[in-house]
Amino acid sequence: MNPRRRLPLVLAGALALVAARTGQGRAEPPLDLESAQAILAVQNLDGWLLAESGGANPIAQELVAPAGSPSRQWFYFVPAKGTPTALVHASEVSAFANVSGTTVEYTGFRDLRSALRQVLAGSSRVAMEYAPKSGIASLTLVDAGTAQLVEKLGVSVASSADLVQFTKSQWGTGGRVAHYVAMHHLARLVDQALEHLAIELAAGRSVTELDLQRFILEGYAVRGIAGPEPVVAAGVHTADPLYVPAPGSHTPIEIGQLVVLDLSAHRFGVPRPIFARLTWVAYVGEVVPARYRDLFAHVVRARDAAASLIETRIGRRRAIRGFEADQAARSSLGRAGLADKFLHRTGHSLDTSRFGDGANLDGYENHDTRPLVRGSGFTIGPALYVKGDFGMRSLVSAFIGPKGLELTGPEQQAITPVLAP
Repeated sequence: MNPRRRLPLVLAGALALVAARTGQGRAEPPLDLESAQAILAVQNLDGWLLAESGGANPIAQELVAPAGSPSRQWFYFVPAKGTPTALVHASEVSAFANVSGTTVEYTGFRDLRSALRQVLAGSSRVAMEYAPKSGIASLTLVDAGTAQLVEKLGVSVASSADLVQFTKSQWGTGGRVAHYVAMHHLARLVDQALEHLAIELAAGRSVTELDLQRFILEGYAVRGIAGPEPVVAAGVHTADPLYVPAPGSHTPIEIGQLVVLDLSAHRFGVPRPIFARLTWVAYVGEVVPARYRDLFAHVVRARDAAASLIETRIGRRRAIRGFEADQAARSSLGRAGLADKFLHRTGHSLDTSRFGDGANLDGYENHDTRPLVRGSGFTIGPALYVKGDFGMRSLVSAFIGPKGLELTGPEQQAITPVLAP
């Protein structure tokens, strides 16, 4: 492992202590107005119009952070210069009492259009949460009717992709600490889960995928982290990229099977709960068969090829775009004749959402041309799936920090034999 690429996990505790003593762990403003306006100026945009209705735009919800859960449609306009304006229903003004900027009220659909015209006065081009031709599906959050309403006022709509990257998807000091602490817990839980599996099987007791999932979830609760139900897949279930055990759908873990653990979680009770994600592959036996061993080596090489390209570009102060990192991993598997077994993108953004809103390592599901930017994080996780047989993946979390690429968790180099003496 290259020590320049990884901040040791033991430092997470030290970072947390420093943050607590210096106040760096306190809540940071939801929306960095200065950064947003700087990007608007660079892109020659008149402003950023955040639109939300019925929970359809979590980006707007997080960055504006109104109190409670307003149910009527609202807008928040960040101009390229000057003070933001919230356009809200008269019955929900109190929810925006602590939101920065001025407030304009509307009372019904008849005056919403005129109120929005007032807010956008002088603007000809604004950013919203949409992607042309759905090029970034996760950023297509504004419905067609709302976009048409804006355009009928003589204002054209551009994508807010870069604005989101430099605001919501920036980890910040407190978020970086929170991520490293969460990753520390995930790494320990993987070790504990495999040790528990080995002990139970050696004692002749049956362990199902669901049993092991519940063991990990109990660890989440004890360690103060939360996340979606972890993947515990054994045997043929490892060939399904979307498999998660459930009460009505799970099987015993048996000798001779591959087991894939995929854990995602964040700390709760912190201002910037940045997600961490870690995947681990194990074999239920004393010695990993050569077939599995050799194929996993190709997955590791693909993972390292993507990481190396990112590290090199950053070191040379050159842009690295999401699709390029994906291509590096895919090309590595292609040279081994395995490209057709890699069924999804190489990685996804990580921020306060597990599937974050920054650049993804993706030239397969979508052609993500956004650059990977300093201060943000993502996963690197190539995989192989043999339908009806088995699957394996090696996924690490990563962050672009002041000194370059940091791989924030352990990097698996070989499949773990669970029953090794």
